[in-house]
Amino acid sequence: MSRTYRDPIHQEISLDSGNPVEGLIIELIDTREFQRLRWIRQLGTGWFTFHGAEASRFGHSLGAMHVARMMFQKIATDLNLNHEIEAEYYALVLCASLLHDIGHGPMSHSCEKISNIKHERWTAAIINDPSTQINQVLENFQVGLAAKIVSVLNKSYPVKFICSIVSSQLDSDRFDYLLRDSYYSGTSYGNFDLNRVISSIKANLDQDCLVVSGEKGMLAVEDYLYARYSMYMQVYQHKKCLASDAFFLKLFQRAKVLIKHKRIAFIEEPLYKWLSEPEKMSTQDYLQIDDTMIIHHIKHWQNEKDITLKDLARRFFERKLFKSSKVNNNEELETMLKSKSDELRRQNLDPDYYLDSITIAANPYSFYNPNETAGDLTKAIYVEDQNGKLNEISTVSHVVSSLVQNDFANSWIIYSQDRQCEPAFSLK
Repeated sequence: MSRTYRDPIHQEISLDSGNPVEGLIIELIDTREFQRLRWIRQLGTGWFTFHGAEASRFGHSLGAMHVARMMFQKIATDLNLNHEIEAEYYALVLCASLLHDIGHGPMSHSCEKISNIKHERWTAAIINDPSTQINQVLENFQVGLAAKIVSVLNKSYPVKFICSIVSSQLDSDRFDYLLRDSYYSGTSYGNFDLNRVISSIKANLDQDCLVVSGEKGMLAVEDYLYARYSMYMQVYQHKKCLASDAFFLKLFQRAKVLIKHKRIAFIEEPLYKWLSEPEKMSTQDYLQIDDTMIIHHIKHWQNEKDITLKDLARRFFERKLFKSSKVNNNEELETMLKSKSDELRRQNLDPDYYLDSITIAANPYSFYNPNETAGDLTKAIYVEDQNGKLNEISTVSHVVSSLVQNDFANSWIIYSQDRQCEPAFSLK
């Protein structure tokens, strides 16, 4: 049976069960591992700042698959691929784009520093694990398909332009999350003309990569890149988002210390493993952890005997988060860290849990830095001129060049503004 998803970004995402590949996508969406993404927030703790940012990884993954299909259909038409090759590539592109975030943990990127394990590692593990429904669906469709999809995601698949549709500087993931995150954050910073950008992209078979076609294509991609820049500066790196992420990490830093010293009253087995030995977790244990489990624990931790954990948990539910103050240089940063640390100690609050600092990379456009690509055509954006010559976009675009060359550093002090809990120092 065919299926249509009503999507606020792309309107209708339709899948035809009569098409073998799209029927496979329907089966993958219905697996328990993919349905888990409904309980993983797309923007982490961003909803503390942008109250509409409640969207899930489920919606983004559907959107990324939809955009990847649009990109592939345009490229396949350009290349006039034969039916058999087109069918193989179609399955790889749709499956890889749909499953690219399947390994995300609770609160998405906000939690990765808690376990120090990137979601890409868990994505590969979930797809390759024979105990998962995702693996079983893929292998029932075609033996070895799971491994092929992982190779697309880690860019070891031999046809690189297929990998680039899923992961590159011009990929379905970025195209969807900019539009989606902009919508749910209630801003317009991430808006760009998706159809125009896709129509400007072509596959260069000589270099086996995606490129931008001509000057008109470059203008469309400039708009997309500026949208990306704006979203990072105005949403992803908003000072309140940085503060809420820092607060979230401090809360779990405290929980990990108490687990180590066996001083925590409420902790379920999967979360205990995730906070103590995440590298030894099974795939099935990891899949039990989502936002609902995290919030359930934080709610319980409001009643813990440990005063610091109790206070941080209560602050979480009352949105009594940390404050942030911007600093201008390293000297000022060190001075303010010392001053705030002394101030917190006078209140009998441990700076280890109530003070932090964050510095954003010196290049504000570090998520697109052509100086670090080392000739890898999937890590930069190239414009193909009328003679077929490829030029890295910052060398021919004044707009992108100005972003790349505009170096500066942003640093913030993140701290508790006033004492909320009883005076107490904590275990180290």
